[in-house]
Amino acid sequence: MPKPKVIVVSGSDDAFVPLARDLFTSIRDHSYKYEFDLGLLDIGLSDDNRAGFEKQNIRVEKVRAEGDIDYPARRIWEAERPACKVFTAKPFLPRYFPGYDIYLWLDADIWVQTHDAIDALIEGSAESNALHIAMEFDRCYSLFFQKPQVWHMYHEWYQACFNDDNVTAHMTLKPMLNVGVFAMSKNAPVWNAWQKIYADILQRTPQLNSKTIMLEQLALNVAVYMMNLPYVPMPASYNWLTVLAMPMLDKKTGMYVEPLPPHAPISQFHLTHKPKEQAQKIACIGGGFIERPLLYSARNT
Repeated sequence: MPKPKVIVVSGSDDAFVPLARDLFTSIRDHSYKYEFDLGLLDIGLSDDNRAGFEKQNIRVEKVRAEGDIDYPARRIWEAERPACKVFTAKPFLPRYFPGYDIYLWLDADIWVQTHDAIDALIEGSAESNALHIAMEFDRCYSLFFQKPQVWHMYHEWYQACFNDDNVTAHMTLKPMLNVGVFAMSKNAPVWNAWQKIYADILQRTPQLNSKTIMLEQLALNVAVYMMNLPYVPMPASYNWLTVLAMPMLDKKTGMYVEPLPPHAPISQFHLTHKPKEQAQKIACIGGGFIERPLLYSARNT
């Protein structure tokens, strides 16, 4: 069986360039089971920054000014938050980068510590047409156990976006699938379902706010759970959400690890905490702390 043609894609505007550079550097510092190309969605790059990525052999595709999904509030949203163009582009990755068998998406504020996640996501997507994606739920994410109001937050998001009691009741207690990291084949049925549900919601959503900002993710969750589409839940360490749990540092190995025993290494970090580049107080295995930004480029400082 021939090896699949794979592309690993992210997206960036000028503000996210330092993080995107960190991401691509971290990717290239490892060896993988499969070969793959690198791609980047340009959602507001200067000519110099765009050229800088292209010189690194990264395929850069500019997101269309009109967007992949037109909707009544589009101009208002993009004026308020231009980077929101990446939300509507994600479900259309095969359109931007045609000719690939597998598409693996990584948000620009992610970096790679080990090869395991990328290898497993590609291998799984080569074997089936299921969506491969991690949940926003893990034993280390204490918020879900100590502050159950997080489920109320999900309830408010679904109700605000769908305005449908049946959808809200069905979805509220489902573990949220996080679209910061995902992989699937070009033939996965999730693509079309995600596009259609997302487009429908956008036609009915007048404002971008704290409850509707997650539209892109909610649409994918509804597509998967309510249409019973194939998906494979991947380990949380493949998309470790730092806003929910900071890692610990194993000084013996230099690796960031899960904060609960047996302190397994984390494969990919998603810097969902703010501000992302500020030094964090990170506990060490065996005691003590270090203070440094949780960036790939800051690992050896």
